[in-house]
Amino acid sequence: HITDSNLDLFSFVAASRYANELVSDGFGGQEARFSCNVNLQGSMEAYTLINELAGVMRCFPIWSEGSVTITQDKPTDPSYLFSLANVGEGGFSYSGSSLKQRHSIISVSYFNMDSREIDYEVVGDDVDGPDALQEDIDRQAKLGIVKKDIKAFACTSRGQARRLGKAVLLSEEQETEVVSFTTSIDAGAIVRPGSVISVNDPVRGGERRSGRINAATTTQITVDNTQDLDTFTGSNKKCSVILPDGTVETKNVTGIVGSVITLDSALSATPNVNAIWLLQSSTLEAQTF
Repeated sequence: HITDSNLDLFSFVAASRYANELVSDGFGGQEARFSCNVNLQGSMEAYTLINELAGVMRCFPIWSEGSVTITQDKPTDPSYLFSLANVGEGGFSYSGSSLKQRHSIISVSYFNMDSREIDYEVVGDDVDGPDALQEDIDRQAKLGIVKKDIKAFACTSRGQARRLGKAVLLSEEQETEVVSFTTSIDAGAIVRPGSVISVNDPVRGGERRSGRINAATTTQITVDNTQDLDTFTGSNKKCSVILPDGTVETKNVTGIVGSVITLDSALSATPNVNAIWLLQSSTLEAQTF
């Protein structure tokens, strides 16, 4: 019952381009980042199957606005900015993942086309011998030997199975914090599951680096408050703003006089009054989630 009109084709094309990029297979050759090789011989719930097929290329499907779109776990720029200026009175609340949810060894099962049997690729156990990986040694020293078994659906490549294991291992190790907050409908209409966001929390960072725009041109941003602007130091100074179409654009900062931030080149559009601005430099960078 899903037709072309029910699909967000742009998200599928973007995911396909990332999936088809050539990467090292780990054994001296190259292969597509994700390949789907499966023979479905039984019936299952459609929603379950769609999730498994999307999961082959680290995607998950979302039903939104009458269409199916997919969001992919891949490197991307932040799509929205958050600070105390556009969240509720409670501000930002943080929580960490439990150590029980983190593993030091991942065993990935996949279908080996040579032996025509299920094979296993183990990631995170390189702690012995001259080629031992320091990251694996440190991980096991911290967590002990905690093994997790996962199935690589539709995978017939040892290299792809290994990349999946590493992705799970590093996600559990690096993505250990959750931030919670309430926001307004304008942000809720743009931010979707899988989006990357930038957060400036002066309670945690110690300095205010974001707020609302009082006035703007394409090269100068007049901000709502000069608090902490005089302590904006460091290299690689950048200013990000939310444009009228809801996208985030970032430019280098050439100088700040009073409440006016001057950019090194023109924005593609003039930001609206009350839109969000955010500063960051090598001294204090925005948090990304």
